[in-house]
Amino acid sequence: MRVLVIGSPKRDFHVGFDTLTLGLGRAGAEVDHYPNILTESYGHTGAYSLRFEGRDIAFPEYRSVADNLRKKRYDLIITTVCHVDYSGGKHGYLSWAARRFKFSLRSNRRKLGGTLVSDWLRQGMKLPPFIVVDDTDDPFIYPVDLDLLWGCAAYFKRELPFDKFFCFRLFESALDKEQKIALASKIQPVWISYDAGSIEPYVRTQEIRPYREREVDISFLCNIHMSYNRLRMLPILEGIGKSYRVATMKNGKFGKKEYFDILKNTKISISLEGRGWDCPKHYEMMLCGSLLFVARPTRKLAFDLKDGHNCVFVGNDLGNIEERLEYYLENTDLSAAIATRGHELARDSLNNVRLAEYVLGTAVRAIGENV
Repeated sequence: MRVLVIGSPKRDFHVGFDTLTLGLGRAGAEVDHYPNILTESYGHTGAYSLRFEGRDIAFPEYRSVADNLRKKRYDLIITTVCHVDYSGGKHGYLSWAARRFKFSLRSNRRKLGGTLVSDWLRQGMKLPPFIVVDDTDDPFIYPVDLDLLWGCAAYFKRELPFDKFFCFRLFESALDKEQKIALASKIQPVWISYDAGSIEPYVRTQEIRPYREREVDISFLCNIHMSYNRLRMLPILEGIGKSYRVATMKNGKFGKKEYFDILKNTKISISLEGRGWDCPKHYEMMLCGSLLFVARPTRKLAFDLKDGHNCVFVGNDLGNIEERLEYYLENTDLSAAIATRGHELARDSLNNVRLAEYVLGTAVRAIGENV
């Protein structure tokens, strides 16, 4: 299958979309990516340090992309939503103003992600089937993406509410019941995942330390300013820290190597909801062999996360969390078994190759149903 990926040049901004892109080639797809994230990237934050260099991805110029579309050389288009981020940049406000002007031009060569695909649709271009991957933190779909939702074969949403009709909250008055049902049937859950090729220097699954030999009892390595509950967790852990060995980011962030070194040496890792429920840390913690204490899911999941089987769910009110932490720390055999099942789930089913296979398989079925 030859796939055209329409993304954004800002690395680590659409991290869920980018991890999917990096998994496509290893899942057997032939991938063209526009724009060229290697030469046009302007906002590489370094938080995830996704490695696009040396991967099986081609970066054709816009003229080649348009020619391939006319000659029907693509089997599928995968696009982001219509949101383009203009902030940051080497020259501050001048960078913002220059990109804002450049990306507002009529030329399709300067448009990005869903904006470009929406323009193609409005211009009546004959396109292959396309799917949308919405990895934003919001539980709703923005009105600017409604045309993409109508035109796509499937719409993958990371923060997908259990009630899919909630996705239409910003434009629900424009839809009748039958339209809501038809659009809701297109929306499928998706997760951020992790790219093994990008974290390989820090995590080698064959070197995972046995649970019982770990020296850190509890680690809490989330960005503490992302949610109120994360802030509430710190004083709780300060109290527990009188009896157990605890690592947090109270005094600042850790570097990538130190972050993974702590995870690989931790018995229980806590990951609470931030801007959204889904978070790369969930899967990194399980991959590193920790027992994951995770916020009870508030969104529909595409995989089988089970409380007490491969993780432990934390109540959204943090009720009884001290007692639960102490219970699992004192019951080593039970905790080690849950951590092992969590590690196996993350290693075998939650990496970005499995994510790509899930997205491509779901897309093929959706396209077949619409033929």
